[in-house]
Amino acid sequence: MKGLTKIILGLVGLVVILIATAGILLGVFFEPNDYKADIERLVLEKAGLELSIDGDIGWTMLPWLGLELSQVKVQYPQQPALASLEQANVSVKLLPLLSRQVEMSSIKVDGLDLNLVQAADGSNNWSLPDARQAHSGSRGDEGDGNAAGADLAVDIASIAVSNGRIAYTDLKAGSRVQLQDLALNSGRVQQGTYFPIELSFKLDQSAGAAVAPTLSADTRLKADMQFDPLTKQYRLRGLDSSVQLRLAELGDEAVELKLSGDVAADLIAQLARIDNLNLSLANLKASGSLSVQDFAKPILGGELKLAEFNPRSLLEQIGQPLPAMQDATALTKLSLSAALGGTASQLSLEPLALTLDDTHFSGALTYSLADGAIGVALNGDELNADRYLPPQSQAASPADNKASDKAGTAERYSKDEVIPVEPLRALLLDAQFKLQKLQLSGMTLSDVDLAVNARNGLVNASRVNVNLFGGTVRNSAVLDVRGTPVKLKSSNNVSGLQIGDLLQALNTEEKPAMTGTLSSQSEISAQGRSVHAIVNSLNGTARFSVVDGTISGIDMAQTVCRGFNNLASLGVNAEQVDDSTPFANLGGNFTIRNGVVSNEDLQASLDAIGLKGIGSVNLPQALIDYRLGLTIQEDLFKQSCSVNNKIQGVEWPVNCKGSFDTPPAQLCRPDLSVFKELLKARLKQDVEQKVEEKVKERIQEKLGDDAKQLLKGLFGN
Repeated sequence: MKGLTKIILGLVGLVVILIATAGILLGVFFEPNDYKADIERLVLEKAGLELSIDGDIGWTMLPWLGLELSQVKVQYPQQPALASLEQANVSVKLLPLLSRQVEMSSIKVDGLDLNLVQAADGSNNWSLPDARQAHSGSRGDEGDGNAAGADLAVDIASIAVSNGRIAYTDLKAGSRVQLQDLALNSGRVQQGTYFPIELSFKLDQSAGAAVAPTLSADTRLKADMQFDPLTKQYRLRGLDSSVQLRLAELGDEAVELKLSGDVAADLIAQLARIDNLNLSLANLKASGSLSVQDFAKPILGGELKLAEFNPRSLLEQIGQPLPAMQDATALTKLSLSAALGGTASQLSLEPLALTLDDTHFSGALTYSLADGAIGVALNGDELNADRYLPPQSQAASPADNKASDKAGTAERYSKDEVIPVEPLRALLLDAQFKLQKLQLSGMTLSDVDLAVNARNGLVNASRVNVNLFGGTVRNSAVLDVRGTPVKLKSSNNVSGLQIGDLLQALNTEEKPAMTGTLSSQSEISAQGRSVHAIVNSLNGTARFSVVDGTISGIDMAQTVCRGFNNLASLGVNAEQVDDSTPFANLGGNFTIRNGVVSNEDLQASLDAIGLKGIGSVNLPQALIDYRLGLTIQEDLFKQSCSVNNKIQGVEWPVNCKGSFDTPPAQLCRPDLSVFKELLKARLKQDVEQKVEEKVKERIQEKLGDDAKQLLKGLFGN
């Protein structure tokens, strides 16, 4: 922008100097139209520019020397056209020039057309091919001009530029920016004195081969300006500007942007400031200040305040309505205050205070102008995330999910690609986010601590920590989208989590299937972009333990007791047994291979039963196949059911087999063939006992009473 301003001022200055100098000389001694070719040759030799004057050169004489040019074109050799001019008029008072006083009547420039082109190879059409020669030549001229201009007093009645156009085309980036209908009007221009200026133009920006602009802006600006070439100080007082902004993403809706303030620049001190800054966009109002110190290595400073506004209303005004949320009052209050800082390569808002509805944040925000990297560090108090989620009526119900699952295991996991690779590869982010309390899906989480770093397609969530339901969750994860396939890794550590509270929060309509205190650790990896691919490629290890819990719906003690009572005819009422299975501990180690979770050391101390297990859970096919071994324990089992002590210590097999949709009460069943074998053994024992009793009776009858004591000793009764 700085270079563009210099080019515009340089061209205007060139026109003014050319008009004034040529007017004085040619108006007195020559017919200027007879020397067009000489003027064009001189400009080419001295400035390296190809100048073409197709219109007439007119002039007036004393006391004002006036000069008029028309149909002027300028370009560097073998380069696209640089500038053209329809008409320019200027008149200078002759006598004040003798005392280095420049008094002009109105300067009028009409139809200025500036065409700037940046080629794909980095070259451009506004500089000489031999940059070193141009630089050395202009350097000496600049020094002389500054020395001469320091004592030159300027007094111009007014300046009027109309029908201007400035275009900048970047062939390498495939972008184009164009200012049309450029108009500039001023009052009397005197150095050291404020004078009014008004500027208006229409800006269009397009990208690639797009015909329609992606951004349009109708801009109007007015202010009082002051400049002093001697002290190199420039000021804009009472700047008032408005922009009618149109974006392709927003449709045809125009958004009005207003900006006001006071601008000051001191080139010697290398300091520029904007004070009393006020900005408004729809219902958004911002205020603050901005300063730039040291133009070579800029240091930014200032402050920014956003008054409380309604983001929902703002988005609706610009044609971007929000989807429905559970709370219609969510996202209706937002305010911000921050200190501005940074350099030419990075902007920062630190410290930053942000309020979103009822949640307060503090922290810092940085943005790199060099590569677009974003840095965020926010600490918040309490956030109810459920307010911002879609209404529950729009979410799929559990019944709908089950119906979809039962339609076939092949459709249980979606093959749609849910990981956006390209945005993640372009993402440059270093974020830290902390919340004292977070409500999500009906659950209350505390001490939320997230840390995420993303660069060049490698996303590292080094901390995903939270406290909930009496326990702690400490996780980390890495997502690598640099190549194909996408790779995922995660490390998880859970300690002291109350399972019953968790399940109750996830499904408030039903009694939790399990209670207890959970601890677990896992190291898991996967690859792919869809849920289907991730589930089928799961690999890793895991272990868990649950203590002091119960399993509801799987009445293991009741089922075993009823089987014993029915088969052994012990005569105990099974309704006395509770429809749940308490346990002292439950745990094991697991390996995961391509989505199949295998375990060989599952152990549990259930109510009245010791349990060991071996089997697998096939996640891709949604199947469970476990073989459990149950051992009756007298010290616990008598609390629920009275059985013959001869079956205590015997391991009883239980098969847990079925799909994820199988009800828990039907999933695990004792192997009744064992009961049959036990009954056979019991019947055999009864027969043998009866035979023994008959034998004793017969012997007693034969031997008489004297043999009873001997038999009693032999048989033990």
